[in-house]
Amino acid sequence: MKFLFKGFVFVLLTGVIISLGGCVAPAVQAPVEVPTVVATSVTLEEVPQTVLELVKDDTSTYFTLDQLKAMPAVEGLGGIMSSTGKITAPAPYKGVLLSDLLDTVGGMTEEHSVEILAEDGYSITFSPGQINNGEYITYDVSSGDEMEKIGTLQTILAYERDGQPLNPDMEGTLRLVIIGESPLQVVDGHWSIKYVNKVILKRAIEDWVVDFVGAIDEPMDRATFESGAADDCHKRVWVDGDGKEWEGIPLYYLIGRVDDEVKHGDDAYRDDLAKAGYTIDLVSADGYTVTLDSYTVMRDDDIILAYLVDGEPLSGNDFPLRLVGPDLTKKQMVGGIVKVQLNFEAAEASAEKATEEAIEEPATEAPVSEEPAIVGPQNASFVIKGLADGEKELTMQDLLAMAVVNLNITHPKGDQIDVTGVLMKDLLGVLTIPEGATTVSLIASDGYSSEVPLAEVMACETCLVGWDEKILRTYMPGFESSSWVKDLAVIEIK
Repeated sequence: MKFLFKGFVFVLLTGVIISLGGCVAPAVQAPVEVPTVVATSVTLEEVPQTVLELVKDDTSTYFTLDQLKAMPAVEGLGGIMSSTGKITAPAPYKGVLLSDLLDTVGGMTEEHSVEILAEDGYSITFSPGQINNGEYITYDVSSGDEMEKIGTLQTILAYERDGQPLNPDMEGTLRLVIIGESPLQVVDGHWSIKYVNKVILKRAIEDWVVDFVGAIDEPMDRATFESGAADDCHKRVWVDGDGKEWEGIPLYYLIGRVDDEVKHGDDAYRDDLAKAGYTIDLVSADGYTVTLDSYTVMRDDDIILAYLVDGEPLSGNDFPLRLVGPDLTKKQMVGGIVKVQLNFEAAEASAEKATEEAIEEPATEAPVSEEPAIVGPQNASFVIKGLADGEKELTMQDLLAMAVVNLNITHPKGDQIDVTGVLMKDLLGVLTIPEGATTVSLIASDGYSSEVPLAEVMACETCLVGWDEKILRTYMPGFESSSWVKDLAVIEIK
């Protein structure tokens, strides 16, 4: 070790085997002033006055704030640029080098990475190059533009800011900060973690960068992705048929970073561009490419770029990212993704061709059939609420008495499908819609609901209240996949 704690000696508590399903209690190191605790798990709350847990393998070492302050202290300027581009100017911080802390359990080598955890469960993983050599991207404090690093950067667990203890409500007792010598530079905000209470030294995680190309180019590194996949951010989990748990971010969130100049915030994802149509190429390291259309991906939380499986980083042909989700085919679940590219040119060419064809061949009205091509469930019904003249229930027989149409439409997945039903605009057109109504809420029997603008529904020439052999459902070409409601139970006018 590089230092001695003043007045403290660490004692290794003997791990004991507890007969609970064959579990072995982790060995726990603690200051002699702390009561000895032997259990299958130990938390900071069970070790009084400690503020930090340092974990290596199955051994935990607990530190009090006084112990951390007894270690060699470092000081410097730390500032950040948030994911939205907001810059917090550098301020003076004081604390202990993370590398010194790791030296108490043998140090960090190239075979390690270190995970920093906050009280709320947020975590991010650092590489040896970052901890030992200060390898971080820096940005100009005035413009936010990337710049060359000035001087040396160090990674510390800070306990003071501006010469005062950290505000426990605003930053916590400890905060991870990247400090330097210059007030002219800041680092990415996801590296600066508040409320730190745990540090885990573990096997190395390989860093990576995936290129996102669209209206702008925006490469994404592992740490940025990991930060976006946090519990309180855009995290999404899917369990496949084999019970594997895939964790990542819905693809459309990531598309929102490059579909125009706005990279962050509520307006980052452009629904209007998605509706206009473009394609998305997901390219693997070996060149294999899967192409999706913007309709399929639009606002779909279940089309996920995953970076973890069963809690571990992807490996082999799946590294670093894999496309997964319940509505994708096995061929579409491409792994080893190194590039995601939006193709607006193809959409523009398609639109021009469609315009030319429309000029040559005038549009015809949807064909009306006296006989439904698909026979629906005899006892099916749904309720329409929010009408000016009260609630109405429509049965399968009521629908069959209207103008039934058989259409070939485009599914959100891109497939052409044959459907049968009653045009939504015809159905709503014969009802008494209240003045000022703007929204149609489509509600399934299990409570799932989706809202669409009334005016757009009334203008849609191919939107149906339709059916298959078992249930009523909505077919909504041109709308988000979420509006294609299965087992329709209620239409509510708002």
